Amino acid sequence: MNAVLFFSTGLVLYICMFFMIPYLHILVMFLAVILSVFLWMIVTKTWEGTTRNRLKMGAVGSSFFILLALFFLYWLMNLKPSYPGEDTFMEAIGLFFAIIVTAAAWITCFVITGISKKKTSL
Repeated sequence: MNAVLFFSTGLVLYICMFFMIPYLHILVMFLAVILSVFLWMIVTKTWEGTTRNRLKMGAVGSSFFILLALFFLYWLMNLKPSYPGEDTFMEAIGLFFAIIVTAAAWITCFVITGISKKKTSL
């Protein structure tokens, strides 16, 4: 579910590049976060298993984000200029923020789906 949400948001952001509407990408990212949290709360609310299985489900569901954070970390560690004299500072900053965002998504997803009680309100 998280991978589908991530890649569909990426597709919408890619399509937004062709429109000259300012700040549309920020609105898309904001709506993607709200939709993700809403879907995680639905999964939590409808879960009918044991607490141990809930933790397993939360770990498996949020593992996409930790794998993505590790991918960004690997990319950052192996960042090399394409040509002599290329400044990779801005790319490194972008990867650093990508690591922070995916780690925050991992924690949020795990807490909502794996740890929180069934008494969540939508």
